Amino acid sequence: MKKVLFATSALVASAGFAAADVSLSGYAEMGITGGSGSTETQFHQDVDVTFSMSGTTDNGLTFGTSVDLDENAAGVGTDDAGVAVFISGSFGTLTMGDTNGALDWATSEAPTGSGSIADDESSHAGYSSVNGLDATFDNQILSYTHSVGALGFAVSIEMDDTGDADAESVVGFGARYSVGDLGIGIGFQSGTDVDGDELDAVAASLSYSMGDLSVGIVYQQLSNSTWADDQTDVGLGVSYSMDAITMGFNYGTRDSVGGTAGNDQAGFGISVGYDLGGGASLKIGYGDTTDDGTGASGDSTWSLGLTMGF
Repeated sequence: MKKVLFATSALVASAGFAAADVSLSGYAEMGITGGSGSTETQFHQDVDVTFSMSGTTDNGLTFGTSVDLDENAAGVGTDDAGVAVFISGSFGTLTMGDTNGALDWATSEAPTGSGSIADDESSHAGYSSVNGLDATFDNQILSYTHSVGALGFAVSIEMDDTGDADAESVVGFGARYSVGDLGIGIGFQSGTDVDGDELDAVAASLSYSMGDLSVGIVYQQLSNSTWADDQTDVGLGVSYSMDAITMGFNYGTRDSVGGTAGNDQAGFGISVGYDLGGGASLKIGYGDTTDDGTGASGDSTWSLGLTMGF
């Protein structure tokens, strides 16, 4: 690893960009997963590497990019990559690529604790990631963010890349404000899909942190001009750390899924992590769908393993 970093630094210097900052970070996971939501109990491994590069112009503007390479994320040999490029100054930050829309940027997800190797705690049917209409098209988003003291705001656009005359780009607005340990976020996004259906998303979040305790509540409403009803997501989460142990619990509901009245889902998730030091942690996760949309219990998943940060 040290040799790779040295070679990278030497390459940057020889290219004449001595002022540029190049860094490499990542994590790895190994363990076992199972549950009724899995085909079989099986091994799990995941490796994620992030390359970050930044520099500064003569007049003080900061520019840069990050490349996120995720190998074997699903445990079956699938690859994924995300790229984002930004420029920042006193005017704010302009980012293009694999980044959050304004709604997702402004709001906070319900706390989940330490997390787990298979994200079981956030994989149940009731959990909401509060990402609005992001990825309606190709997930290439242009966002502008700016903060003045405790107040921050964002605008974003995900352009229609389909060539379909009925589709319209997704535009978003968001704002967040912090008062001491209390955080408030609101966001709105709107667009039109390839079928000509008008899409809207509204979300709000409330978070509070006091020492080792974090609590959060989220709300999101999704609407489609062809739906009979709006889909409503509500989530609550709490995370607590004590010495090397971090624990988390969350519960969520999703009403009128897909705009169908009475099609309601719910679930809860639990995670426990133990910090081994040096970037390594032992983690346990469990997720349970208590209502799968038919009034009956759904699948559950669990995982146990090690995470390693570099």
